[in-house]
Amino acid sequence: MKKITTREKIINSAYKLFYEKGFNGTSIDDILKDAGLNKGSLYHIFKSKKEVLLAVIEEKIAFNLKEKYKEIPTSSNPLTYLEEKLLTTDSFDFKHGCALNNLVQEMSPVDADIAQALLKVYQDLEHSYFLALRDTPLNDTEKKSLSKVMLATVEGAIMAAKAMQDKAPYIEIISQLFKKI
Repeated sequence: MKKITTREKIINSAYKLFYEKGFNGTSIDDILKDAGLNKGSLYHIFKSKKEVLLAVIEEKIAFNLKEKYKEIPTSSNPLTYLEEKLLTTDSFDFKHGCALNNLVQEMSPVDADIAQALLKVYQDLEHSYFLALRDTPLNDTEKKSLSKVMLATVEGAIMAAKAMQDKAPYIEIISQLFKKI
């Protein structure tokens, strides 16, 4: 079994806490306590909490989404593959919602660097949805538009489930989405 590095401990703890409590609701001390580390460990690797967040965005959020949808380009039926991925909710935390969306709402208006990093992840996710539409009879402009609608619908479905603390609205909305495509 691979030993977890200090950097990975910090990123894992920060990801969990930013997701559960938000960036502003999480202190450096919270991250260090959760990771079982001291301040010197963190500041030896990262200059600031912002730098930790940028690493979380790239190495956890973006990475997880790329992994989740990596087979879309090679799938024999990419739209069905996407639907199955979205309806597999074992790893979804409807109590806290979507890590990407939560950070977009909290941090995009506050910091341009963070907003840019989040936008890149959001655009990559939208592109995955675009790729899932490859076998539809739509032209590229229509696929781009529909991929935006799909992503907004999925994020809205996650928000509805978070508001109700129940996955049922999410399942209903996603099922309806794919009936319309």
